[in-house]
Amino acid sequence: SDLSSWLKDSIALLPAMIVTDIPYLLSRIFLNAAILTSGENLGTYEVETIAVACICAFLTTPFDVARTRILLPTLPSEVESDESLQKLRLVAPSKYREQRRQKVSVPLTMKRIVAEGNGVQNLYTGWLERTVFLGLGRAWLDPLRIIGYLGLRDAIL
Repeated sequence: SDLSSWLKDSIALLPAMIVTDIPYLLSRIFLNAAILTSGENLGTYEVETIAVACICAFLTTPFDVARTRILLPTLPSEVESDESLQKLRLVAPSKYREQRRQKVSVPLTMKRIVAEGNGVQNLYTGWLERTVFLGLGRAWLDPLRIIGYLGLRDAIL
């Protein structure tokens, strides 16, 4: 059924999702620990948090590009090969599994993206949008969450 195939596909893509999110999360943790210090005023904390998020978003854009490519069901150039892949799935299942594994491989996906034309520049496609979203769009909420947490904690305790 469609639900079971959706679930199988989702589980197959989960490792790629985790691998592509880890660099951003780790860089945020380490840069926050290296740059942010306690006892700062809220304005300074907010600026530093946004700066760290923007730097991390820019540096990890290649992983986001690879994840997007992996999650796309097919590319326009792969439409005709998708039909042959279905035939391959029926005729040679082990070969099909190998091609599917290569499709969800983050390093192989990055290599394919670099080979497409503009080289490494392809991996940074969409860096501005990602940096604005993760830096300005989400990071400014961190200090507000801390204020909310401290307010709740002080009200309860």
